[in-house]
Amino acid sequence: MNTVLNLETPDLQTSSAISEDQLRASAREFAESIADGYHARATSTEFFWDIYREMGSRGFLALSTPIEQGGLAASALCTGIAMEEIGRADFNVAFALFGALCTNELLAKHATPTVQKEWLAPALKGDTAIGFALTELVAGSDSRNIQTQAKRTDDGWVLNGHKTSSGFAVVAGAAVVFARTSDDPRNGITPFLVPLDSPGVERRRIPSLGFVPTGRGEFSLNNVVVPDAYVIGEVGLGFNLVSESFDYTRALIALLAVGSADYAIQLAVDWAQERETFGAKLATRQGITFPVAEHLTRIAASRLLAYDVLKRKDSGLPITREAAMSKWFATETAVNAVHEAIVILGHRAYSEDLPLMQLFRDVQGLEIAEGPSHIQKMIIAREVFGRSSLSRTPASA
Repeated sequence: MNTVLNLETPDLQTSSAISEDQLRASAREFAESIADGYHARATSTEFFWDIYREMGSRGFLALSTPIEQGGLAASALCTGIAMEEIGRADFNVAFALFGALCTNELLAKHATPTVQKEWLAPALKGDTAIGFALTELVAGSDSRNIQTQAKRTDDGWVLNGHKTSSGFAVVAGAAVVFARTSDDPRNGITPFLVPLDSPGVERRRIPSLGFVPTGRGEFSLNNVVVPDAYVIGEVGLGFNLVSESFDYTRALIALLAVGSADYAIQLAVDWAQERETFGAKLATRQGITFPVAEHLTRIAASRLLAYDVLKRKDSGLPITREAAMSKWFATETAVNAVHEAIVILGHRAYSEDLPLMQLFRDVQGLEIAEGPSHIQKMIIAREVFGRSSLSRTPASA
């Protein structure tokens, strides 16, 4: 029997209405129902709309959306638990959930009633997907360097520019596009909701090693007209929205990595208990069991780091440093854990007969998403030593 997190329950007034145990049980049940299809979906360019809509009907796409906007207002920790459980079963389904959680919450908090009615409501049901278009060829982690321009007109805006490495780019109905609305270095960036069937939008898939079904791609904007009602938040304050979002979403990425790593090491454990070499099970050999023990310890540490970030967020505490620690450590842990599982399973894993090689390609992308590891270390250093630690030249004595 499917467990549905009811979007219309009258008693659901606060985030505490959904317990962590309830959320974990519901997410695990759903995850187990889709787990066998991960490998086939991960190598297909077809987006899994049936599963995506099921996530909508079960309430997962609305987890972080306020109740007033049709969501569940679940705690950040509950949302992270869903990411971990679903990530253990299917990397790409979990990543699709991640994308939906980010954009749905952004629209719920900052979009106009027009956008919320036309786009947020169907997005919460899984009837459409909304992409997030920040990255450009010259503006990745350095998001202040965005070159896409938005010029005001009498009744709206005209956008020109190019976006790349955008999730959902070829499957989404719309995207949150960040564009420069003034030359102000701090307050010159504004997000817009851009329907991707608008005249002047051209998009294409980027052939990628991972994230295949979620439609990673790029698109150009050539004199794309956007009405004032499709501005998200206040004009010029888009960078603030990005900064706030990253602190939270990095912990979600970390838990997607934790789920993926846990799955891979469990495959290695199962194989070690089955496989015999030289008259003994692999599970009796320290060359196998010690690395497994080390990876399980790092996975547990990664989980606790991410949980701590989300608990701090729920308590209203700063999380910038902790989120960077969590994202860097968990994604590196996942890549190493999946690699270890491939080595332990040997030639069986080094093929397309098992899903590990594809999972390896998928999790490597997490080291780049939301800022690569060296950016996370830079953030940690800045939080500890101050912005002077980022100076290009040594400070005078």
